[in-house]
Amino acid sequence: MKDDIYVVGVGPYTAVIIELAQTCGYVVRGLYHYNDERDGEYFHGLQIISSIDSLLATKRGGQGKKFALSMGNNQVRMKTAGDILENGGIIPSLIHPLTEVSPSATIEEGVILKRNVAVQAKATIKRFSIVCDNSLICHHSIINEGCFVAGLCVVGAYLALGRGVFIGQGAIVPSGKASSLGCFSSVGAGSVVIKDVAEYEVVAGNPARVIRVSDANKS
Repeated sequence: MKDDIYVVGVGPYTAVIIELAQTCGYVVRGLYHYNDERDGEYFHGLQIISSIDSLLATKRGGQGKKFALSMGNNQVRMKTAGDILENGGIIPSLIHPLTEVSPSATIEEGVILKRNVAVQAKATIKRFSIVCDNSLICHHSIINEGCFVAGLCVVGAYLALGRGVFIGQGAIVPSGKASSLGCFSSVGAGSVVIKDVAEYEVVAGNPARVIRVSDANKS
């Protein structure tokens, strides 16, 4: 018997997560939006039941239910995940059957690994992180909580990503160049990172250079 799951967040990335959950063998029973304005609407063939806040406001409203989070904002995804877990919900990892994960790698709860991701030996991907199609996570690297690695990226060996790091499509952090990307830093699409990136820095280019410091550190 297939397990039921609910998808949280209704936006451009939601259809991707719905289809991944179905590919992983779940039956998606409905959606939860960030507010109640779209209750009862249908999206990608599924009904928007209510807002996640309304669900969690009910005592044990999420108790024992499984959820998949589709929001791309790393901070919002981490906060929502924490609220769901506190309410008794469950956030399983979704790993596409065509992804290759080393038996010595560590994958925590709520991790999303899309099609053709490769996770090498001794790598660690911590909870609520997302790694998209055709990306490579090299050996002994650590991806901390709530990161987003877009498609066609390479995260080099022995590299440590802080919480909430965003890496854009096709970006490369070669092994032996940088050792860490600071919390909530961002790497632009197609960039090549050859030195460490500090917290909240936004870098882009080849080689990547700092273009600004994110306003998120002011909130």
